[in-house]
Amino acid sequence: MKKILLASLIALSSSFLHAEAPSTAQDKIFAPVEKLVQAKDYPGAYKELEKIAKTGNAEALYHLAVLTQIGQGTSKDEKKALDLYQQSAKKGHPIANYALAKIYLGGGLGQKQDKQKGKQYLQAAAKVGFEDADVDLAVMLFSENKAESDKQGLAKLAPLIKKNHPQAIYAKALYDINLGFKNKDEKSVKNGLSNIQQLAEKGYIPALIAVGNMFTNGNIIDQDLGKAKEIFTLLAQKNVPNAKESLAAVEKMIAEKAEPAAAKSKS
Repeated sequence: MKKILLASLIALSSSFLHAEAPSTAQDKIFAPVEKLVQAKDYPGAYKELEKIAKTGNAEALYHLAVLTQIGQGTSKDEKKALDLYQQSAKKGHPIANYALAKIYLGGGLGQKQDKQKGKQYLQAAAKVGFEDADVDLAVMLFSENKAESDKQGLAKLAPLIKKNHPQAIYAKALYDINLGFKNKDEKSVKNGLSNIQQLAEKGYIPALIAVGNMFTNGNIIDQDLGKAKEIFTLLAQKNVPNAKESLAAVEKMIAEKAEPAAAKSKS
């Protein structure tokens, strides 16, 4: 289905909802749904999706799960949303599998955190070609702090980095920074920082957040509250979660630094 459906219906920050569903021959099937969305008839769009889902369409089941989870076009029902995600995942829908991975890894939708089950769903998503799942699996391998696990994680990232996959580049950059600090390897740290800054310049939100925090804290790079303010202002305008709070914190730091200077100029 074209991205207009989700884009028009919801504005969620969850990583698994940032991915766009691929445009396929199913577009004609979902055309009535898109018309209802454009007319802002969300309950009607939900009912139309239900009709399509009854044919066993995994894409429709996935979208129903998302809408049921947030209560758009229907009443919010986390238990039903979980069931719809599972139905879609069983039919091989990549993003439904990824969504379930995030749910179990984070303990969402009323479920207890289950890292093993989350990993299984990541593997299922990766198996059907969802590249973000491969990145998450690589990060899980890095967290084991074993040389062999690191090797496997890097092997998962390598082909994605060649394709300029931003999430893979970001994961590798964080790996390089952590490894650099661990081994006191300044070159590794600088390489990681350089890649994060390049991603930030391209507008990759996780990298922008990371650079904004770096400029705020001044631990890894020199503190620059002005640049931090610029970054968090941009992120706040995009309604990125916690960006407004970060912006307020930076503005407070700027004001506190300005007070002694103002007092000194008066004396």
